[in-house]
Amino acid sequence: MKNLLQLKNLTLALLLSLLVGCAVTFKKAEFSLPPKAADEIAVMSFNVENLFDTTHDADRNDYTYMPLSAKQDPAIRQACKDNNDSGYRLSECLSTDWSEAQLDKKLQNLSKVVLGVDGQGPDVLMLIEVENENVLNIWNKKYLQKANYGTVILIEGPDKRGIDVGLMSRLPVVGKPVLHKIPWKPKNDEDKKWMEASRGVLEVTLKAPNGDPITFFTAHFPSQANPTYWRQQAAEFVAQLIKDKGPNAMVIAGGDLNITHEEEDKEKIFAGTFSPVGAVSHFVGCKECPGTHNYRKSWSFLDAHIYSKALLADGTGSYQMEPNTIDVIRYDDVHLKKGKYPLRWDYDRMIGVADHFPLYVRLKQRGEAKTPVKDEAPAKETKPAKDAKKTKKK
Repeated sequence: MKNLLQLKNLTLALLLSLLVGCAVTFKKAEFSLPPKAADEIAVMSFNVENLFDTTHDADRNDYTYMPLSAKQDPAIRQACKDNNDSGYRLSECLSTDWSEAQLDKKLQNLSKVVLGVDGQGPDVLMLIEVENENVLNIWNKKYLQKANYGTVILIEGPDKRGIDVGLMSRLPVVGKPVLHKIPWKPKNDEDKKWMEASRGVLEVTLKAPNGDPITFFTAHFPSQANPTYWRQQAAEFVAQLIKDKGPNAMVIAGGDLNITHEEEDKEKIFAGTFSPVGAVSHFVGCKECPGTHNYRKSWSFLDAHIYSKALLADGTGSYQMEPNTIDVIRYDDVHLKKGKYPLRWDYDRMIGVADHFPLYVRLKQRGEAKTPVKDEAPAKETKPAKDAKKTKKK
């Protein structure tokens, strides 16, 4: 009996030490990686949660993200009613004041998070939940000058709500960016309708400082409101995109893949579909990170990266992914709720950032270029931002 009691006390002590250790780890005070070296490339993916400009785009249900002053127009109010099938969404569309002041403040807060990384932001920023290239140009021009992003890419996709993926970088573009449409295989007509309106996968190849190409696939998989088989098909498609680049290609795929830890435990999408083609970020690094998204006090790595085999320690690429640099960026108070959870944008108080934390990694050069780019395309010219104070009616 005495031995049993000792065993129970020892078990309790171990559990308490683990819990305390997790708490201490989470409260890491700041981004504490060593300064980025000249031979390193920093990459970050970030779901910026409904980053819209304040004007209406043709053929997009973006009426929620307009100023209340514009919503006095009966046509806009009718559009809210026609495009929202629940009382909550209708009320949100009619009452949200997505004004210039709201947009500016959100962009300021987003910039604090981005520029807080390495002092000038990552070299490559993969972006999720962005409406259009215009809002990226507003952000880049007004608040991200320090980042010096000469490459700004967004290709409009089929999502009628106007939610797309994009990329900004200091590195020049190689070739022509492509938005890949996922070849969905729906199980019924209703799924077919919604799957065909789902987001594509943005492919952008950039020229690394040593001259080699690195390809980035930015994705935003269907949410947990949709069946698992949607995300499984999206994962299989992205895994094939990585594989098709060949065994020596340096590739990072990722973004908001919307796979919860509960779904992964059951379906093994990361382990079964992605691991055979590369390394999954939270499998190989960030062991002390809680996750990138919290739902009802449950953490998941909804945001993840897959690094092709060429980028691994035994890979053939001229750059190597550094597992010890994989990190969830959760250090600026502007993005923290209760010092712990992502603080999403609050329209009334005009505070917060987004409901996801960003995911970060570095690549380190380990050799000369093996397939140097001969003729890269110039960095895409940043277009002037549109006047967001006027409502577009098309």
